[in-house]
Amino acid sequence: MKMVMLILRIIGIAVAVVFLGFFVIPMTHGIINPGNIAGTFLCLWLLCVLIPPVHGAIKAFCFKHLFTKIVFCVVNIGFIAFAVYGAIVTSAMVWATCQAPPENSTAIVLGAQVKPWGPSVILSGRIDAAKSYLDDSPNANAVLSGGQGSDEIMSEAQCMYNVLTESKIDSSRLYMEDKSTNTTENIRNSMKIIEDNNLNTDITIVTDGFHQLRARIICSQLGIKGNVGAVSSDTRLLYVPTYAVRGACSMGKTISFCFGSHNLGDVTVCVKMRLCPVTVCKLKRINLVFRNINNRGNLLFAVP
Repeated sequence: MKMVMLILRIIGIAVAVVFLGFFVIPMTHGIINPGNIAGTFLCLWLLCVLIPPVHGAIKAFCFKHLFTKIVFCVVNIGFIAFAVYGAIVTSAMVWATCQAPPENSTAIVLGAQVKPWGPSVILSGRIDAAKSYLDDSPNANAVLSGGQGSDEIMSEAQCMYNVLTESKIDSSRLYMEDKSTNTTENIRNSMKIIEDNNLNTDITIVTDGFHQLRARIICSQLGIKGNVGAVSSDTRLLYVPTYAVRGACSMGKTISFCFGSHNLGDVTVCVKMRLCPVTVCKLKRINLVFRNINNRGNLLFAVP
């Protein structure tokens, strides 16, 4: 039994070291976000737990005082919860990437950063995936979605349009949405273009695999009625853990909240449980209390 535990410990340490590299190396490329920061801390925590002398020293120090003992327990519970949550979200991400595109569905290509010299690595991957889909589905159209950031030489939609038309994709099949600043606006504004131009309301989201689940949840929040498929770009393996954890970090906000486009907008808190009539009544009262806070927004409770 001790030998089995030792082998598992060594495997765990090796995995933690490998993933630590996956999270740290992108930082040297200028990619620093909540994904690799959280991932780095998670790997360091795992190493501290799996290396007995380190874990023993930290535990001995923390257990000298009640406050540090509480902090030690809370931190460990927090990391365990985050690790379990990450595993669940990662499984859901894999499922989301496997959703086949409906036949001749309209592609919504989600934008990413435009560099001074052209599309970023992430955006190039999405453009390639969009081209492949349009080549394979000659009767399908695409909405290219992405506004222009303060550090971008053109809108993300325009950049995608330029590359795709240069790649011999007929411009009549491409529609530009160049006002959005986040994924929710990407999809909402693109659906308006689809409706205004009588395009197929069955859609296919073209983005990175780690982004598909979040996009799919947003589609559900926006009440999109058509079928939703997925076409994922080939993300560089080096960046996958960073962006996957980043996606997991933002998933809670995506699931719980749906922000409007003006001021605070409408914040929807989804209560995923069965509620008795008394509780529903109380929620309605709370809703009235928070409605039109400073005339800036509403807090709405969605009760299944």
